[in-house]
Amino acid sequence: MKQLSVIILTYNSEKDIYACLESVYQHNDIGEGLEVIVVDNQSQDFATMQQTIAQRYPEVIITQNTHNGGYGQGNNVGIRIATAPVVAIMNPDIRLMQPIFAAALQTLDNKDVIMCAGKQMHSPTQLGWSYAFDYNALSFLQVPLRNIYKRFDYYDYRHMHLSGAFFFIQKACFEQIGMFDEQIFMYGEECDIHLRLRKAFPKKKIQFLSIPYLHLSAERPFEEKRYRQLLHADLYVCRKHGLSVAHYLRIRLFALRLCLLRCKLQGRGHSIEAQTYPPMIQITKEILHTL
Repeated sequence: MKQLSVIILTYNSEKDIYACLESVYQHNDIGEGLEVIVVDNQSQDFATMQQTIAQRYPEVIITQNTHNGGYGQGNNVGIRIATAPVVAIMNPDIRLMQPIFAAALQTLDNKDVIMCAGKQMHSPTQLGWSYAFDYNALSFLQVPLRNIYKRFDYYDYRHMHLSGAFFFIQKACFEQIGMFDEQIFMYGEECDIHLRLRKAFPKKKIQFLSIPYLHLSAERPFEEKRYRQLLHADLYVCRKHGLSVAHYLRIRLFALRLCLLRCKLQGRGHSIEAQTYPPMIQITKEILHTL
């Protein structure tokens, strides 16, 4: 019987998926209890990828989605295939740095814990975003505090959601809340899932594990289309849960301006990171003014 089903959704991810799978099997500490499912959202390179995975990892279950319905819809396909009582959602740009599966399963053996995730790193020395404040808990004070919380591994499951790039969850509980909301094509899923879990299972906990893993997302170039998609997904989540869209956008504007100021004070005003903030600020202001 499988203990854990790892679901990896791909879309034109051939450059990432092989190294991701290699790290999964290199750090597999549950042996035959592991099930790996790759769901492809109609990639151009699917045939090549399918053949290569079958040759290198014949035990991997690989299936192609009937259409590209987005991040949540594709992962839901994998969840329905999964046979283990615990599922892990993993992006193809995740690389395990050390074993984590046994620790996650041991954590979820506690019936009071419904979900858990490890410590996200952008590089072996650069912290990623393992968690963030829920949209219903946002305040101006929390913007400068979030870096402190991240640095000291402070996580409060009542007000913070784990990163959606890699997490473990009890399958039955996830199914009970309807799994991923397929109205969200991409982004915003983690906050929506967290708010629904907290509402459906108010006495259950969500736990942060200080076990590091790599998320190779820090070098992604800024894309206006992707940022607008992120904002619209977040606003959908706000409206869905009865939260103030205007308040969310004002907090985001404050955070972006603070990040830009920090770059300038650190002498990085002309860095690639600093250059992404002005267009993000302009787009956020534009959407706020249309409300």
